[in-house]
This record gives sequence, C-alpha cells and structure tokens, in this order.
Amino acid sequence: MNTLIPAIILIENDDITLELYQRELCKSFKVFAFTKLEGVLEVMENQDIRAIVIEPEIQTGNGWGLIHSVSTTYPERSVPVIVCSTRDSNHAQPSLEVTKYLTKPVLPGTLRETTLEIIHEKDKLRRTP
Repeated sequence: MNTLIPAIILIENDDITLELYQRELCKSFKVFAFTKLEGVLEVMENQDIRAIVIEPEIQTGNGWGLIHSVSTTYPERSVPVIVCSTRDSNHAQPSLEVTKYLTKPVLPGTLRETTLEIIHEKDKLRRTP
C-alpha cells in the first residue's frame, strides 16, 4: 500500500474549473490533470492512481467511454471513479463503474473531502481480512 501522497487523475473540460479543483486537490493528492482524454490511460499504466475525478461530458460525452475503458483495462485495481458533472445523475449514462456522482456546482473543498473519504474507505476494505 502506498503511504506517500495518493495520486489521482482529474479530468475536466473547463479550464477555470480545472484550475480551482486542481489547486484544492493538490493539498492532499498528487494530481495528474487533463482537459482532454488523451494521455489518461498512459498515466494509469505508469502511476499508482488511487482515484479518478472526471467530467464525463468531456469531448462530447467520451468520458463515459474512458470510465468503462479504465474498469475493463485495469479490473484488478478497481480505481474509484468520482463523476463531477454539470448533468445531474438522472440524465447521466448509467455506469456500474462510478463510485460517487456529484452534480456541479461542487465546491473544491467538498470534492477534496469526498475524494479523501472514498480513498480512505477503499483502504479500510483492503486491510479487512
């Protein structure tokens, strides 16, 4: 188990929102930030990613495909996915791979606390025999 600062991926199509979230998330995580989907799977391959925060409407809804790709490419890692979207969950594509669904506007501090809680819960489950 990684006792260093956990690494997460942040995928957000709005530059201002990305900057706000990244600034807050960097207080607790090593953040790999993206405004496009290109390069995300390469980071997954080379880093111990503990969670993904994503706006799935990125690149005309292609974020949903990325969520599915991560879960099928790395099933043994079971990386928690936090959707942070302008669409409420009633209008979203159903996805078994989503751990938590947050509807924007989401305060950066709330996003950080939610991500910390999810990673902490996953760690507790990992340690439970």
